Parts: sequence; structure tokens; C-alpha cells
Amino acid sequence: MARPRSERSEGRDVPIEEPGLVQTVLRRLFETEAEFPIKVEGTSTLPYSSRIQGLAFEQGRFTLKLVRPLPHELMAGAVFRLVFAVDDRRLEGLITFVGREGYLQYGFQLPPCLFHADRRRHKRFPFRPRENAYVIAQDSGIPGLGLAGPLVNIGLGGFAMRVDRVLKLDDGMRVPPNTALFERGKGFNRVRVQDLPRLRLLETRGLTAHAWERGSEVILGMSFNGMEADAETALAQALDLRERIYHVGLQLPRPEDDTPVVRTLGSRPEEADFLEPAPAEPAPASEVTPLLMLQRRSAWVLMVMPDTPLRTGLADLLRRSGYHRLDLVDGLGQVGPFCQAETRAGLPHLVVADLAMTRTGDAEPLAGVRIIEHQLAELGIASAVILCETVDPTLLLAQAERTRCLAYEVGDEGRWIGTLDGLITGG
Repeated sequence: MARPRSERSEGRDVPIEEPGLVQTVLRRLFETEAEFPIKVEGTSTLPYSSRIQGLAFEQGRFTLKLVRPLPHELMAGAVFRLVFAVDDRRLEGLITFVGREGYLQYGFQLPPCLFHADRRRHKRFPFRPRENAYVIAQDSGIPGLGLAGPLVNIGLGGFAMRVDRVLKLDDGMRVPPNTALFERGKGFNRVRVQDLPRLRLLETRGLTAHAWERGSEVILGMSFNGMEADAETALAQALDLRERIYHVGLQLPRPEDDTPVVRTLGSRPEEADFLEPAPAEPAPASEVTPLLMLQRRSAWVLMVMPDTPLRTGLADLLRRSGYHRLDLVDGLGQVGPFCQAETRAGLPHLVVADLAMTRTGDAEPLAGVRIIEHQLAELGIASAVILCETVDPTLLLAQAERTRCLAYEVGDEGRWIGTLDGLITGG
């Protein structure tokens, strides 16, 4: 049997020919109902998402159920390549089409052997859930998809993440995570890996390498695409530090019998175990010049927020900073009538709006941001600051050019106000 894509084996193209092991991994796929792609070998056609419907080891055959039909003209004997993940290994093999067996069900000959798929040139470093490393990515501008989740592992060539959330960027609505969303080679023009050791933010582009199901989770593997030299150097330094911390931190003193003892650090998949990723920092504090003070005094700012002590405190902060043309309304529905009043001329230079006004149930924060942006855009207001309890990572996905997100809590007044200054001055 030919070795699929042998040029990538990098000296590790030894086939797995033990029938018992091949049957074990196929039985695991069958029991977990895991989806995996199959593709006509030697062609550029799109892969078919499939899962094992039945196993007949005695006949050397198995049945796959596909999500879309194979071409009617496909003849028996056509060779397909399947790629799947079991535990921490990715395997591939060639299977031969036998015939149709039912609606979207097709018979294939079992692969006589398997190979390790996509050997990596660079070492991957695992990250535990509690280590706070997090990934957000988007595939394009609006409309498009954004995704977020914790980092599983990373190396100089790419990374794997657990896909917790998939969002439509135009309205912030959720899409159920599914391997079918991530076809091989799909490009992501913005990838942000947060909170690696001594590397708070790595921003680059990526390509989908593979996606697979691990129980109820979807794991997505990406390769880096066109990473800048400075970013690659910073990543290499962070991974070097990670390796030293990992080996030094895990090794325990040897007992009297001189047997090495290594602490095993398990990971718990519960969502509560994931620490909140660090929010994006506000803009640097502005240099307070006479011109800036004049711009603050002349800028009309409208704060849209329920009448609470929190609003009172934030309004006082703006006034102390020189934003004296400040008006307050209680809800988004009052913005239009307020701006159209006979005593008003023009529109506010900036709207500061509370995200909580748009949040219902377990809706995504990004959906609330889109609601605010759309309502303000209908009035012709382009600049907005969205206030929220914590800045969720997904709020950075396809952030509008004139929208910024800030937490209620003001840790550094200068930097917090600096975000407003950047919007009113066009910076």
C-alpha cells in the first residue's frame, strides 16, 4: 500500500500494520461517533465529513455515513484517504470504495495499515486549562466567523485550541462548534494568542491544519501563516521559557531509592477552571496639552446608561477630566429623540453606552455590541465606547474602527480617558 503524502513523513513513515491496533482505533471512532474527513486520493475535491456507521472486521469492510452524498458516477475501487485523531495522535490511511449501502451510507474496505499523519517539524508545548493561555481568531471581515477558546498546545509551526465559541461577526450570534466549519486550508487573517510566558499577545495569521472531536469538544489545529520575524523571535523565547519552567517546575526530589518521581498535573475540563483572559489594555494615557483640553471641552459626549451610582461616578470622572459637554440618558431608545430635539444641533461626537442594556439571557457580549453599533449607525453616530463589567476576548473580534470596549472599573484614569481622547481626536 502506498504511503499517503510520504514527503511529509520526515523519517517517521513506518506503517502501523498490527490488525489488533487498527481495529482498536476504528472501534474507538465507532463508539465515540467521532466525525472525520475522507477525500478522494489524488484529487483537489473537498473532503467529505463522515463517521463510522458499522464495522465488519471479518469481511474486512466498514460502513461510513456521510453528511453529503458521493457522486452517482463514482465507481467501485475508488481510493479515499481518511484522517482522524485518537487520543493525542493523528492517523491516516487509504480505504477503497465498495458501494452504496443506504441513504448517505457507503461501504469501504478497511485500511490494511495506518500511518502517523502530518509529522511536525517543531516541538509542541502543552498548556493546561488553568494556565490562562487563550486564543481568538477570525476568518475575514464582516460578515465572517470568529472563534475563541483556550490554548491546548503551541509550537513554532502552529498550535491547537479548544473551540469554545463560534460567533457570526455581523450580529454576534452563536454558531454551534463543529468540525465541518474548519475545512483544511481555511484561512484566518487574524489570530491572537494571549498570555504565553512573557508574551502577553501574539498576533499573526493562520491556516486550518485539522479539526477533530475529543468527546464533546472540538479541537482545532492551525499552522502559522506568514508570521513576522519579530513575532517568531518572541514566540521562540516564550517557548524556551515555557520548556525551562515545565522541566524545572515538574521535577520533584528523588526518594531514597533514587527513583525519579514526577508530579502528574491533570487538567479538568470544567468551564469554571478557565481563568478569565486578560482584557485588552486601554489606549496609553494622553499627554494633556492645551489643545487636548480644548478638544475635551468642545466634544459633545452622550452617556447612555441607567441612572445608578455607577453612572454618577463615571460621569464625575469625565467631567473632572475636562469633558464638560456631557449629557446623560437612561436607554438607547432615548438617544434619537434627544439628539433630534430643537435645542440640539448635530450629533454627539462620542456615545458612551452600557453593554448591560442589550444583554438578555446567555446572549454573547458581541451580540450586544452589534446592537449598539447598529442603532447608533442608523442615527449617523460613528464613535462609541462600550462599557462592560469585564472585556470579554470575543469583543476584540472584528471590532469596528470607531468602537472601543472598556471595563466599568477604572484602574488607571489616564489610560481609561486616553481611549476617549483617541476617538474624539481621530487617533
